[in-house]
Amino acid sequence: PPPPPPPHSSLLLPPHTPSLSPMSASTPAEEADDTVATVAAEPLVPAGISDVFTYKSLVHAISGATGGITAISVFFPLNTARIRIQVASSEEAKGLVQTIQDTIDEEGVQALYQGWKSAVVAIGSSNFVYFYTYHLLKVAARKYTDQKELSTVANLLVASIAGVINVLTTSPFWTVNTRLVVQRKKAMKGVGSKLQYKGILDAFWQIARDEGYRGLWSGVIPSLWLVTNPSVQFVVYERVRLIMERIAEKRGRRITPLEFFFMGALAKAAATLVTYPLQLAQSKLRVDKEKKYKGTVDVMIKIYQKSGFKGLFQGIQAKLWQTVLTAAFQFLTYEEVKYLVFLFLLGPKKVPKASE
Repeated sequence: PPPPPPPHSSLLLPPHTPSLSPMSASTPAEEADDTVATVAAEPLVPAGISDVFTYKSLVHAISGATGGITAISVFFPLNTARIRIQVASSEEAKGLVQTIQDTIDEEGVQALYQGWKSAVVAIGSSNFVYFYTYHLLKVAARKYTDQKELSTVANLLVASIAGVINVLTTSPFWTVNTRLVVQRKKAMKGVGSKLQYKGILDAFWQIARDEGYRGLWSGVIPSLWLVTNPSVQFVVYERVRLIMERIAEKRGRRITPLEFFFMGALAKAAATLVTYPLQLAQSKLRVDKEKKYKGTVDVMIKIYQKSGFKGLFQGIQAKLWQTVLTAAFQFLTYEEVKYLVFLFLLGPKKVPKASE
């Protein structure tokens, strides 16, 4: 006869190990699976939490921040030109190339990089928060729904929540960034050429002193509305990525950097076309020191009354060039950095797929 099993003691089992009592309703196979999963988890961490707050979310966050910083640095002159076009009146607004040329002629090449430091801080922190939160919420949602892939609606909801958290935590950085970029343009119209803000910390201090802390969150309402932009962008990107990953599996090699570039460009172009009037209102509100606008809707109404429907898309050419190229390069860098980090940590056979 087989030897009797050793006496059971819960003190000998890892934390949260399922009971092996005959009264247990689960089958031996289920109990074995649960035990393996529990042993693999970190001790003293409640079931589920350790699966959500993982190093994978941190890898996504670091990769997203790296991609954003790299992309904004490469295409920063386009960003400067785009903001200047948006905040200009309809009579003063010019094309992308002409705006860049005029800026160089009047203020020098360095003017195209005015606010670069604050943009790096803003995009780095913003991407870190967004990518970490988005991946964390996506993992939690998959566990809650017990599905490997989220539906489009669920994915859109997860991306929107991540966007709201991102906006509320990083909006002051973007307000400061916008002020630093446009201040040279404003100084040329006023008396003297002295810059109002000396840097990031000085801009924070002056805005808080002169406009109150609410001034640092000026434009936060359209920014909250604009969570639809990254939400649409990420949902489109995720869907295209799943399709491309299936194609890559059939052909026997991973998605190429060039394909990642075009996937990111497609996703951002779709999101930008849908949400551009709100982005224009956001830029106007962030530089509205005289408080001539009552809010997002008021901005759009006044723009429409003055310049018609065309005015709501003032500067969209520059916006598309800047954001589409930046987003495409960002996703390319994000995917490659993420792949290399997971490759180093897990090896080639365990690199997570798009749905993971």
